[in-house]
Amino acid sequence: MIGSGHGIGQDGIEDMAIVMESSYSIDASANLLRLKVWGELTAESLMELLNQARADPEYVPGMHAVADYREAYGNWDYSEIQRLRDYLVHIAVPCEVRWAAIVKPGNLAAAGHVLILISEAVGSDIRMRLFEEPAAALRWARGEDLPKANMSHEFLNGRVQVCTGDITALRVDAIVNAANSSLLGGSGVDGAIHRRGGGEILQACRELRATSYPQGLPPGEAVLTTAGNLPARYVIHTVGPIWGRDQHADALLASCYKKSIALAANHALRSVAFPAISTGAYGYPKDEAAVVASTAIKEALSQADTIERVSLVFFSDADRDVFLANQRF
Repeated sequence: MIGSGHGIGQDGIEDMAIVMESSYSIDASANLLRLKVWGELTAESLMELLNQARADPEYVPGMHAVADYREAYGNWDYSEIQRLRDYLVHIAVPCEVRWAAIVKPGNLAAAGHVLILISEAVGSDIRMRLFEEPAAALRWARGEDLPKANMSHEFLNGRVQVCTGDITALRVDAIVNAANSSLLGGSGVDGAIHRRGGGEILQACRELRATSYPQGLPPGEAVLTTAGNLPARYVIHTVGPIWGRDQHADALLASCYKKSIALAANHALRSVAFPAISTGAYGYPKDEAAVVASTAIKEALSQADTIERVSLVFFSDADRDVFLANQRF
């Protein structure tokens, strides 16, 4: 489904797509955000356009982007570049995001090169590249330059699979949602599951809040609901610890995995898929989380013979590789 966004006109008034200077569109099926900018481009106007896109109901955190600046111009100094970099760094993305910018040689291209150098020097989950050809930009944003080899890894005699992919697209008995305590949706995986699963999931979560968890689901606990429109049969919601705030974070994180697997076994489910819990906005170090998660899963599966398959689904190859390097299966 493609959603068309409104844009910013010369007078700062929203106009229809034909006459506006800046616009966005969202291709949810391709996990892609498209931006197009006419006229003078400033960091402020670009951030305003991005805020509009991020507020769109079709937007899902983690979408890749293609930004067309061929009809834009601007003379950015270092402070302008730094403002945009700070904005991008503070966008909470659940995975590595590719941002392809289509530019002509000139001031914007020069600023873009500086922006890329600064972002890569400090580390960022948003990777940026400059292109002159739209087709090349689109191919890169879609990841078509990546090798297509099967990168799935198996452990515990095939009972555990580690891979990258879209957890909301899996046909398994249950997918696990890295939820927040409210159970009412959020960003990252949580937002994607609620958006793609539809209102049935939210209604089931509201009933749980009204009946069993009026103060919210505590960290380390797990509950099961319908999966709504998702291919999976059920969603298991679990709340991970916030790094630096919750005490005994390792025990709470282990509990998320153990209780989710036990809940699946109690409902006679055979296949469960997990995202990486707490390693995004909650800040749990990815290498340490890998040790805790793999140890907890191994222990839980030793007591749940009916669970045939646990899939650990990562958004990016980089996150998957950190897990593989630190797992304790």
